[in-house]
Amino acid sequence: MTTFLAPVAAGIVLFSLLTGCASHVAGPRTLRDALRKHRVLPRRAVPVMSAAVPAAEGLLGAAGLAAVAAGSRTGLVAVMAASAVLFGSYAGYLRYVLATGRGGPCGCSRADIPVSGWAAGRALVYALLAAGGAVLAGSAVPLPSGPAELTTVALAAVTFTGLLWILPLALHNPAEGDTSPWTS
Repeated sequence: MTTFLAPVAAGIVLFSLLTGCASHVAGPRTLRDALRKHRVLPRRAVPVMSAAVPAAEGLLGAAGLAAVAAGSRTGLVAVMAASAVLFGSYAGYLRYVLATGRGGPCGCSRADIPVSGWAAGRALVYALLAAGGAVLAGSAVPLPSGPAELTTVALAAVTFTGLLWILPLALHNPAEGDTSPWTS
């Protein structure tokens, strides 16, 4: 079972990093506007973080793909560990925004999704997948090698990435406003 879980977890993390980067590059004002509305960071740090977040996501995603292509377990473990820290930071930041009652848009994608427990939970799931991916990638688990195995892993990773990506939007009820059932 771990021969399936390890590459799927890594695939979800890498696809999510690249999707996040592409989303932030396609809508560069979304993240910057969200960070301003949260009023957590100093005003001068907002443009820096607005550029640093997609850069980190893109670099980690590209480095992860390069590690997979080269068959470098060490490289993949490093990328997964760094991704766990990045996604854990997102989860902590979003939880802080919720706990302080600041609200506003998530800034996670171009869609106008309010900060919610679902967005923070999704970031936590990504962090756990990345940490698990780091542990499993560093073990002696054989990587999928045949075309059928690679196709199955790729399809599972893309499917779960898509499901996780739209989770906060799918569970947002506009009638409730910017509140979430998990804000306390």
